[in-house]
Amino acid sequence: QDYAGKMQVYVVDDGSANRDVVAPVHRIYASDPRFSFILLANNVGKRKAQIAAIRSSSGDLVLNVDSDTILAADVVTKLVLKMHDPGIGAAMGQLIASNRNQTW
Repeated sequence: QDYAGKMQVYVVDDGSANRDVVAPVHRIYASDPRFSFILLANNVGKRKAQIAAIRSSSGDLVLNVDSDTILAADVVTKLVLKMHDPGIGAAMGQLIASNRNQTW
């Protein structure tokens, strides 16, 4: 992301059975203070995984994405700009399925 402000990323592992496969990725980002890993003992579902991250966060804004989401580099910057208006309580981007032309 090209966002210049402070940003904290919470990666929630919802009880994956293949943690050994993703462990190298955890190690790459472990020394980066912007990243926090939350490893849940059991699969409790998407909503409870989201709640675990939100409860750990302390920022003014929360952006939630799934693991298979690809964000344009300016998404956080654009959403933060929208949220400067006190009349706006939530904002979202346009979601487009990457395989939209391959299936109906």
